[in-house]
Amino acid sequence: MPPTLTIPRDHLKEWTSRATTFRSRRPTTRRRMRWPNWFRKRAGKPSMRPFDEKALIEIEPASLDQSVEEGMLLADYATRMAVKNHIVVDTIQLGNAFDPARHTEQAAEMLRELADEQEQASARAAEAWLAVAGRGGDAEHPHDYRDVDGANLLRREAAATALADALRTRADSDEELLAIVERSRKDAWDEVGDAIGASLDAFSGVEALKAGYEEERPGRLRLLIQRDLARLQEERGGY
Repeated sequence: MPPTLTIPRDHLKEWTSRATTFRSRRPTTRRRMRWPNWFRKRAGKPSMRPFDEKALIEIEPASLDQSVEEGMLLADYATRMAVKNHIVVDTIQLGNAFDPARHTEQAAEMLRELADEQEQASARAAEAWLAVAGRGGDAEHPHDYRDVDGANLLRREAAATALADALRTRADSDEELLAIVERSRKDAWDEVGDAIGASLDAFSGVEALKAGYEEERPGRLRLLIQRDLARLQEERGGY
């Protein structure tokens, strides 16, 4: 018979005590095992519905009256800018007295020039409409018109023609021309007033306290008119 292992009683008590102490020190909550990422279920790609052209919101095209009204607003702004610059040069740089009759012809000329541009746009739209007859397929660039663009080209032709007629009517109206000149005069005065105010602010303060400021003031104003306002006219010239 193999020999029997006998554990002393005092050693057995010590081991039992250590085991009890170790179990009491272990946390009561069990930690959750984390599985590697490859065991987790991956979220599938979101499904995309096929493109439905019928679901798009159809936008109504602008009416003929709306197109002409918007065109007249843009033409009025361009004409006022041109007449305003003409007033600034004629009255300040050339030294002529303000006379509305000197600027109505400028306004009429500008309106007729814009009318010519609209007539050319109308002719181009008509040519494009004739060229797209029977042309199917997709366009390759923004100006590659197809037969589906026929209705839009006809609307462009009609709007350009109507706008050209309205511009020529305004160019032949003395009342409309005087109204444009008066609004341009106010714009010119506001622009010149802002320029003079900014220049005077630059010379104020310490400059105003210097000796000889009052004697040099007329020369400063002439320099403002001949140099600064001329430069302003060049920067904001045209329409």
